[in-house]
Amino acid sequence: MQNYKESAVERLSKTTQGMEIWWDSSPLIYKSWSKKVLDKTDPTYKPIMEEQLKKLFSQGQADIVFDGVTTNPRLTSKVLELIPDDVNPIVDKMIKENPAKTDYEVAWEVYKTITKEGAKLYMPLFEKSNYKKGYVSAQVDPNQITNIREMLFQGLELKKLEDNIMIKCPGSKEGIYTIQILTSLGIPTNSTLVFNVPQAIAVAEAVKKGHELGMSKGVDYSKWRSVITIMLARFEDMPEYRESAKSVGIELTDELKRYSGIAIAKKALGILNNPKNNYLSKLLLCSSRIGPTPNVIYHIEKQAGANMVFTINPEMIDDFNRLYREKDIECAWQEPVSKEIMEKLLKIPYFVAGYDINGIKDDDFISQPSFVYTANEFKGSMKFIEDYVTKRKKLLN
Repeated sequence: MQNYKESAVERLSKTTQGMEIWWDSSPLIYKSWSKKVLDKTDPTYKPIMEEQLKKLFSQGQADIVFDGVTTNPRLTSKVLELIPDDVNPIVDKMIKENPAKTDYEVAWEVYKTITKEGAKLYMPLFEKSNYKKGYVSAQVDPNQITNIREMLFQGLELKKLEDNIMIKCPGSKEGIYTIQILTSLGIPTNSTLVFNVPQAIAVAEAVKKGHELGMSKGVDYSKWRSVITIMLARFEDMPEYRESAKSVGIELTDELKRYSGIAIAKKALGILNNPKNNYLSKLLLCSSRIGPTPNVIYHIEKQAGANMVFTINPEMIDDFNRLYREKDIECAWQEPVSKEIMEKLLKIPYFVAGYDINGIKDDDFISQPSFVYTANEFKGSMKFIEDYVTKRKKLLN
């Protein structure tokens, strides 16, 4: 296309070879989201925007910017809200085919079916990349965060959907052990509900142990990857963080908040990518937010070019492309957080617990405020899908 200009996301993906960008939602809503973006785009820029959106993701194509997908029951519940006409036939089919099952059990079948349909769209990339890209995360039920047996059963069940399914387990002590077992079986994993350095390292150690066991048993790892998701803003935005800062006489400004997530990510990145540690997991960052000022997204800008993954939700993709349309995107991940900012952060107990490798014990991962808040939010998403099934069942009857 004449006068084509790469989007900010496209340029971000090219900062270094190890930089990956993933779509943080179901692939099934991409078409609907793209249309909304185009509808609000200035007519003079619309042809360029349309081409940019095709390069990010085009159904069935292998040459795309988004290297993978993160999804979960919460994002699947959004699918039901955003494209009901497309998914209602799926829900109705599951209801009719499973008359003896409870509404929850049907909801789980709906979740699996929507996940499977999304994974199919990424098979061309999965195959073309020789199984290095094109993975689609499928999360075990967030209500089972401490139930190893049930998480393992669901993980094995979800993995059967498609070859490119990556099982998403929580960063609880039990979830991390489940990841170790799945890794020993050669099943790719994504650890979610991770907010700090101690959790990230605990996952990396579990993956390494599981991989060593699998290798000793001759397990095939040709279709395997491990990523560890750190949820930036969900660590930073807790009221407990502000209270902790206040207790030591520090005002938790937007700058301090955003740099605290960046500092944790940089430390985890350095540990995971240090060849001496022999870790096999790649860091994945999510939960990016605008800030510390309204015209920048330091969560992304300050980590650009790292050997890691950004998974970006549709709203943030829109914001990033808009704010950085005319800005250069530099390879900035090696720039340390300033000494002045770190001196303040290291006085705040909440931050130190998340930054120090030994700051939080395995048994306490699930009681960290960010974990509690986010886990409860995720649990509600399964209830939403279940309620949706109940409503559809009443309409069918």
